[in-house]
Amino acid sequence: MIQHRRPLPLRRPARRGLAPHGLRRAHGFSLVELMVSIVIAMAMIIAMGVISSKFETGKRQGTATSDMSLNTGYLAYDLDRQLRSAGSGFSTNRNESYGCELYATRSGTQILPAQAAFPAPFASVAQSVRMLPLLVYPGIGQGGSDVIQVMTGTGGIGETATQVRLNSVATNLMRLTATVGLKGDDLLLISESGRPCMLEQLASTYTGGASQQVDLAGDYYASSIGTESINARSTGAVANAMLMGNATNGNPPRLLLLGINSDLQLVRYDLLQFTNGAGNVPIPVADGVVDMRVRYGVDTTAPMDGVVDAWVTPTGNYAPAELNKPANQGNVFRIMAVKVSMVLRTDYMEKDDIAPEKLTMFSGLDTALQTTYTVADRKRRHRVVEFTVPLRNVLVMSGRAVPP
Repeated sequence: MIQHRRPLPLRRPARRGLAPHGLRRAHGFSLVELMVSIVIAMAMIIAMGVISSKFETGKRQGTATSDMSLNTGYLAYDLDRQLRSAGSGFSTNRNESYGCELYATRSGTQILPAQAAFPAPFASVAQSVRMLPLLVYPGIGQGGSDVIQVMTGTGGIGETATQVRLNSVATNLMRLTATVGLKGDDLLLISESGRPCMLEQLASTYTGGASQQVDLAGDYYASSIGTESINARSTGAVANAMLMGNATNGNPPRLLLLGINSDLQLVRYDLLQFTNGAGNVPIPVADGVVDMRVRYGVDTTAPMDGVVDAWVTPTGNYAPAELNKPANQGNVFRIMAVKVSMVLRTDYMEKDDIAPEKLTMFSGLDTALQTTYTVADRKRRHRVVEFTVPLRNVLVMSGRAVPP
């Protein structure tokens, strides 16, 4: 018997992407895969953050160290240039202008002797200033640092004084034995033995030459300054005029105070007010200078031979009050060199303490001449910078050959 089989029902083909029962197939990540990916991503982010932080830290440290090195080089160069030429333009006239009290006026106002204390950090500097190549005021700056007074003329022309003819001064003119090389707005230091010096300015239209007469006018001219009168000069004693520089051509004499202010900046103050800031305030020279001390190199031999025999502090016989006394200015001639020590600090603050607790200044000198600087902010890098500067003009007067 032939059996008939029931035909099988036709199946509809499953849609692509559907499970056999018509459900859509999933294509995402499993929870485990997602968590593994998140962990890997977080690890990479953390690693990149650490690397970036280390890179930035190293970069800042390198920049801070580089800035300190540049600052060190600049300070050493600038201070060496300022101090090495101390006394130029007036120290050769040793009997009169060297050590004389200076009287000066500016635009009709007396500026020396100062009528009030100098601005900080120079408030303790003597308001009556004497023409000395270099003078150190110990401990009057920020944190007990020293203040340096340095004076340099820029006139040139042999740096020799010209005699003022007797009884030739008449308020705004005088006669000199020679006027060759003098020009308008030049500044003359008028000196006379036993009397203060007066700074006077030539008229802007003046030109020296065959005539012995010089005409006086300008911001730094005054017939009388305090108790001093130009008319009283060269009346019974010989007076001299020494070219100190020019008031308008960018080459004025440099009578400066150098010290550290409360912002830990090395600043300078121009006693003649040529280069001060607005409001007649000191000008910053460099940042990050936290201490500065000075030692004198003196010639103790009699007679002097121009050799530094000892290093001394600016105290005792070499204190500014003593050196400013005319009777004691012989010791000024014995100062052949200065040694300057400074402590510099970076702006960048580290995470950990990296600076030592104390730093020794003048470590190459005897213990009695050394100074210990206590580091207040150990998270910043500190460095001691020291250099020695010979005073060329003093060496010339001592008879010793001047170093190049």
